[in-house]
Amino acid sequence: MNYCNTLRRIINVKDSPHQIKIITHLTLAYFYGIGNFIHKLNKNHTLRKGEKISSTFIKIVRDNYRTERKVDYYAKEMNITASYLSHIVKKSTGKTASQWIDDYVILEAKALLKSTNMTIQEISDELNFPSQSFFGKFFKRIEGIAPKFYR
Repeated sequence: MNYCNTLRRIINVKDSPHQIKIITHLTLAYFYGIGNFIHKLNKNHTLRKGEKISSTFIKIVRDNYRTERKVDYYAKEMNITASYLSHIVKKSTGKTASQWIDDYVILEAKALLKSTNMTIQEISDELNFPSQSFFGKFFKRIEGIAPKFYR
């Protein structure tokens, strides 16, 4: 409304030598303002879309971390590429997709080590590791100590 009112006032001024230039520049400024507004809307929409993708990813991880540890699996489940999934998850959560998967696995491993009498081999099998050795290396990489010392 301000733009239209200002434009009317300029048009109603008689004998203005720069009337066309003023209208042209005022119109350009108006469109730059609208462009900036639209850009901000798109940026917020992308963020919300990223948050939705991240939320969906985390739900799928929560349901499948015991058997699936590859980002490719989760990306295929969501019909997006692994690199796009990783980028969006990192941007909206601050952690990579792989870190989210590892966090779920390690929390379950720690819970099983502390709260059950399962052997390390049984825990390794429960979490679908190919061997106790792989589980031990995974646990040590994340926690800094071997599973038997954590227990």
